[in-house]
Amino acid sequence: MNNGKLNKRVIFIFSLFGVFFAGFFALLVFTQIVNAEEYAYGTAVSTYSVAVEAPRGDILDKNGNALVYNEQVRTLSFNALSFPSEDIEINSLINKLIKHLETKNETWIDLLPLVFDENGVITYKEDAEAEIEWMKSESMCAVNPYATAEDCLNVLIEKFALREYSSIDARNIASVRYNMQKMYFSTSYPYTFAEDISVTTLGYVKENNDIFPGVDAGVTSERKYTGDGTAAAHILGVTGSISAEEYNAEKEKTNEALAAEGLSDSEIQAIKNKSYALNDKIGKNGIESAMESFLRGTKGTKTLSVNTANEILESYSLLPSPGSTVFLTIDQNLQEIADKSLKKQILAVTEEEALASGLTPAGAVVVQDVTTGAVLANSSYPNFSLTSYFEDYNTLAEDPGKPLWNRAFQSTYSPGSTMKPVIAIAALEEGIIDADSRVYCTGQYEYIDQVFACFNKTAHGNITVRQALQHSCNIFFFEMARQLGIDKMNTYSSLFGLGQKTGIEVSESAGILAGITYRDSLGLGWKAGETLLAAIGQSDNSFSPLQLNNYCATIANGGTRYVPYLIERVASSDYTVSSYEHTPEIAAETNISKSTLDTVKEGMYLVANEGSCAPYLGNLKYKVACKTGTAEKTLIVDGNVVEGTDGFLIAFGPYEDAKIAITVVIENAGSGSSTAQVAADIFEYYFSTLNTAPTVQKDNTVIW
Repeated sequence: MNNGKLNKRVIFIFSLFGVFFAGFFALLVFTQIVNAEEYAYGTAVSTYSVAVEAPRGDILDKNGNALVYNEQVRTLSFNALSFPSEDIEINSLINKLIKHLETKNETWIDLLPLVFDENGVITYKEDAEAEIEWMKSESMCAVNPYATAEDCLNVLIEKFALREYSSIDARNIASVRYNMQKMYFSTSYPYTFAEDISVTTLGYVKENNDIFPGVDAGVTSERKYTGDGTAAAHILGVTGSISAEEYNAEKEKTNEALAAEGLSDSEIQAIKNKSYALNDKIGKNGIESAMESFLRGTKGTKTLSVNTANEILESYSLLPSPGSTVFLTIDQNLQEIADKSLKKQILAVTEEEALASGLTPAGAVVVQDVTTGAVLANSSYPNFSLTSYFEDYNTLAEDPGKPLWNRAFQSTYSPGSTMKPVIAIAALEEGIIDADSRVYCTGQYEYIDQVFACFNKTAHGNITVRQALQHSCNIFFFEMARQLGIDKMNTYSSLFGLGQKTGIEVSESAGILAGITYRDSLGLGWKAGETLLAAIGQSDNSFSPLQLNNYCATIANGGTRYVPYLIERVASSDYTVSSYEHTPEIAAETNISKSTLDTVKEGMYLVANEGSCAPYLGNLKYKVACKTGTAEKTLIVDGNVVEGTDGFLIAFGPYEDAKIAITVVIENAGSGSSTAQVAADIFEYYFSTLNTAPTVQKDNTVIW
């Protein structure tokens, strides 16, 4: 009897526990599975994924000194989760933000290509053709191509309900909303309103989030440059907002990558994380463009959630991965020496003469390692600062000196007598002369029905090829040209890379090799006398300083022409893993005999130590060799015919064991020897670093 009652009680208790646990389990299923999304992140009612930008990789010199690096800056951005949705509220918020920043002398991102002129008339912004075209397109104003700036502003005022604002305020608010629409502002694409704001402004916005709903204060990275931003500016390049053309091209690449068969889920996600959005930045030129795929990191993913209390919560589902570090071949210290010396010499030699004739003082320097082809310095004057590039762009673009143009790689010049060493090589190799053969120079050379003069109309008498190089005797090389012929001359010139692109990683010019082929391409004939002029670097010959320097380096190293390069290696952001290391690439083995090269180098030695350059190069720590050149030119400046003379120098040293080659070009210099001081300054610095102990590494630099 008692046992029966006890069993009933036990059964009842266990049944009660069963009901309790069944109810608890049902609630758990309901919470975790049925309404998982709602209860996630603090009972979230909605979640969104937002891409998080990765820091861009640094660009360092060969010794690990930073040339381009990142610095964190404060930003204001719009978060669509809590940003107003009605025009009245949106416009009011934007206007308050603009007014506050203006009182603090801070700027906001303003890309609308409409500006008020000094008379208060709305007009199109200069040099903004692509932006104007997009503004007029169906995506924005939907006006015809002939619409005026006022027409476009009126459309924007109607489109964004800005009639109650003054014309200036309406234009400014429209600029922000224009860009928000262009950048697809949404929960997935926050909009950056301002960058590099002060702590005061950041604090003000955060303290007044009721006035500025949806305006977030954050941090992003901004490109910074060593020193004043001028060092290697033409090589480094800049980053900027991706254009429609660039975006479409990158999107096509992404789609092609995603179309590959057999991709895993992780590979697909990796490709998507490397894709571009319309509000991304991209390398526009120079190394920033050439190494974009390495410098650009991999985006992360941040999940934003709004819970039932209307609170915004965030978490990272994928952390961003920084871009790789790019090590250049550039030596920062050598680059600074080249920049300073070139500028000083250009202004000393040409400023008064050039400005008086309407020409702009200008020039370039290239320094290479002759054993690898590595470019150690590249200087172009006039120069510019990467730090203020965008602020100064219109002024720079209109400057007659073309400071944005890399004269060392992109400009081409008639090389003058720097052409003579390769003509001497051709004559020696073809057996037309030997090292002791002599040609008699009377100061004039008669050929068919023309008379050609020697340099400075000097009669050099009976001279060898070494002496002809030393004194830059035109008559000697006219005779070599007559016997060689233009085709044979060009065979050797091509072998040394003249009149063709070198293959360097950034933009360069191909130049022109004078000859029948080039004239035929123009539908013109080749006259016999042109062959003589081509032999002394005239006629149609036009080479870049980089080509001239690589040609000089090929002579100096014994006949191996390397492909010049700027990228030494690429490493992870913490420098622990290398993803790329450059191996010197041979463009051509010239197979020129040692005796020929020795003879030509001896002639170049005489130029540097007994000839016109001896006052500059003859007393260096190590002996060097060089060849000067001058080239006359005729230009039309402001409707007037102006005569000018460019000066050139190609040089290498030390003479007995060449390490570097230097080419200097100074436009309107008057003579080639006037460039020698620049080479002397570079040699002097470089020689001071030979056979010395490594210098102590500066803080925040890489040791490897």
